[in-house]
Amino acid sequence: MLAALKNKYPEIKSLADVTPAVGIANAYDGMHLTALAIANAGSTEGPKIREGFYAIDKYDGLIKSYSKPFTPANHDALGSADYIFTYFKEGEIIPLTN
Repeated sequence: MLAALKNKYPEIKSLADVTPAVGIANAYDGMHLTALAIANAGSTEGPKIREGFYAIDKYDGLIKSYSKPFTPANHDALGSADYIFTYFKEGEIIPLTN
């Protein structure tokens, strides 16, 4: 994905130039999950798409590998364990560790 971004946007030299990186990754995964839901639904009608989200079995995304990401009781494919704190150091994004 980074190579594709660098190709389209020559000003991107490293991951630090991709801001907000998490927003881009979330949007990328969200659009692919939505496309899968629409394909599962065979329709663009809201209730059918909702059922299409529930029918997603697996998707290997940028954020993580999703396994049954949506259910009638869970409408958020990401949980607290999927996030980490980071900071910039010398132009690079570094995970914050204890």
